[in-house]
Amino acid sequence: MKNYKIAQTGSASCIILTDILECGIPEDVMKQTVIVVGLVIGAVGTNYAFGQSAGVVQFAAGDVKVVSVGGSERVARKGAPVSVGDTLLTGPGALAQLKMGDGAIVVVQAESRLTVAEFHYAGVEDGTEKVRYKLDRGGFRAVTGAIGRTHKQHYLIETPIAHMGVRGTDHESYYFPASGPAAGDGAKPGAYNKVNTGRTYIRTGAGEVEIDPNQVGFVAGAGDVPVILPSVPGFFNRSVAPSSARPAATPSAGAAQLVKVEQVVASTDGEKLVRPRGQRPDVGTGNGPLVGYTANKGGAGFGGSGNGLTIVPNGAVFSSAGEDAAVGVKWGSWAGGSMTVGGLAAAGPTHVIDSSMKTTSAQLAALPPSVTTAKYSYAGGAVTNYLGNQGTIQKLDVGVDFSKQMITSYDLQAKVIGDWTASGKGSFSQFTGTSGIALSGSCAGCTAGNGTPTAAGTAHGAFVGSNAEGMITTFGLTSAGQAISGAASLKRP
Repeated sequence: MKNYKIAQTGSASCIILTDILECGIPEDVMKQTVIVVGLVIGAVGTNYAFGQSAGVVQFAAGDVKVVSVGGSERVARKGAPVSVGDTLLTGPGALAQLKMGDGAIVVVQAESRLTVAEFHYAGVEDGTEKVRYKLDRGGFRAVTGAIGRTHKQHYLIETPIAHMGVRGTDHESYYFPASGPAAGDGAKPGAYNKVNTGRTYIRTGAGEVEIDPNQVGFVAGAGDVPVILPSVPGFFNRSVAPSSARPAATPSAGAAQLVKVEQVVASTDGEKLVRPRGQRPDVGTGNGPLVGYTANKGGAGFGGSGNGLTIVPNGAVFSSAGEDAAVGVKWGSWAGGSMTVGGLAAAGPTHVIDSSMKTTSAQLAALPPSVTTAKYSYAGGAVTNYLGNQGTIQKLDVGVDFSKQMITSYDLQAKVIGDWTASGKGSFSQFTGTSGIALSGSCAGCTAGNGTPTAAGTAHGAFVGSNAEGMITTFGLTSAGQAISGAASLKRP
């Protein structure tokens, strides 16, 4: 063999032989050999890019298809590879079991749609490992592998309304949209997560709940606080367990005593509303400065907003950033120290905005009939992520219907490392009160690879000026372990 050249394909280098006939090997055999060598080298350099190997189909029963990111469709067969960007589709009565590259076992249940949005495992738990599944309908059961064992924040399940994560576990996740195949057993549309061993959580922009063994977490919508159901829905009893999974262990009485539920109250439909374990911000007074904050929860970012939250500086320093004297608006941020916001340890700057000329209810009611709807646009403000990186608010428009007392649209575009987009709507009472309105969107480029994980959060606001000619708002968003928050002043024409 006299000549060769090196070709770079993605993250893998392949040796391509040019004088292969002198090796004494037929050309067609040598080409096959080169292809195999290239695949082996490529596996070592696996990254997030679409098409990179993530796992393999261990078995499939019934109507199971694999759809590539480009839209091509193939029948799932035993031994077939599953790549980053591939979507598993199962028909009625069908199922598929996958063996992931980190040793995890995943069983995709009947009538489901599951996408391997991101996967990276280089054989070591060094913080670069990551997996992200997108569950658009149906469910799957998984026994986690190496990913999530040490860096648990790097294991994420996304549904259209909520994020789910693990603490090292055997878990079952389902999402049933308002339309399409339902679970039966009277199950409501929404996202469900059941723990067999370990612990998981469900998170939306409105709150988070942690789930212990033999419990099921549930949330109906992106603007709702997740809850713990009083019993296990019947459809979980029909799910198929991984064939190689060990039986779920029953927690010992001693271990159970280590788990503390801060508060449990019954809702009108009998569900248990469980406050998240650990730190959680207070709801605020609903009558104070607007706050946009970020926090570090278990090594991952979390973004939120509030109205009248208690701020304890603990060495943090406040810096004034801007004002609009015409409507008494001032804004700035707290940074440094070990400050708390609503009792929660903050990470990164905390943004505050307020006005001495907030529009009263009487002034809103006295607006002329010509002011029925309005659009407020960004005039000034600030945005940062939970690591303290400064960003820019590229667009923030808020549509209002005064006759219906509704925020009809809240459209945000911001750039902080990645490109964040979010939108939402809700009532005046939500927007100007303690709960805020729920936001949902995405974050392109916030994580390594080509994925665009979903984002969720909240926004609070208030009208300013005697004729509601201005508005102030704060927001916080979370996406795949990243988080941003900000404050802004807006005006209408």
